[in-house]
Amino acid sequence: MRHIIGILVIGSLLSSCDYREAVTGNRRGMDYITRDDYRKALQELTEAIEHSPTYCPAYYNRAIAYANLNRPKEALRDMDYVVANMPDNAKAYYNRGIIHENLGDMTAAIQDYSKALAIDPNLTDAYHYRGIARYRMEDLKGALADYDRAIALGLESSAIYFNRGVILYRQGQLSDAIESYSRSISIDPSNALAYYHRAIAKMKVNNKAEARQDLEISSRLGYPKATEAISRFYSGWSRL
Repeated sequence: MRHIIGILVIGSLLSSCDYREAVTGNRRGMDYITRDDYRKALQELTEAIEHSPTYCPAYYNRAIAYANLNRPKEALRDMDYVVANMPDNAKAYYNRGIIHENLGDMTAAIQDYSKALAIDPNLTDAYHYRGIARYRMEDLKGALADYDRAIALGLESSAIYFNRGVILYRQGQLSDAIESYSRSISIDPSNALAYYHRAIAKMKVNNKAEARQDLEISSRLGYPKATEAISRFYSGWSRL
């Protein structure tokens, strides 16, 4: 499950006692979220909403708490409220997209990521996650375009280069796939999956020696398929 991120606090001209209690409860809830104590955050944010049932930041932050407690349906209900009342908030759409993805609804996730990007075209993570959702919908061209856009905007993560490598491999662009896996590894040298997939690509271009080196590293990092691949493809094989 992908966790939604970011907390929300906004000001208001209201000054009633109940509103002040809601603001205070929301701040306490945010503090618990930053400490990964989502159960206490949920309690504080629910009380804040009881004090002021229209206070959007508490709904937004409670959605985060629900999502991190693996309760995506409740998270979606709260984020729906935020989107309905703050339709120009890009991160609300972005985070609702993540919730839809957690629920397995890739179509709705893509729609929300697209709405977020229409509001904020520089929201790089939305390109990355939309790319993942598009990949899961077998839209390889769209996914690759999203990954490339996120990278062009400055997103540097091992995951995005790995995901990009998977698509390039499937498209038969083996040299480009190897390069993308290598970039993933340079960012995170402990990425066992990237070593394994780079090894498979290297075997496809008949670079068996370097492929074995990658498999051995992946195996040492704990990826069991790498160990199986060494036994399967290199039994009785020795380096010159």
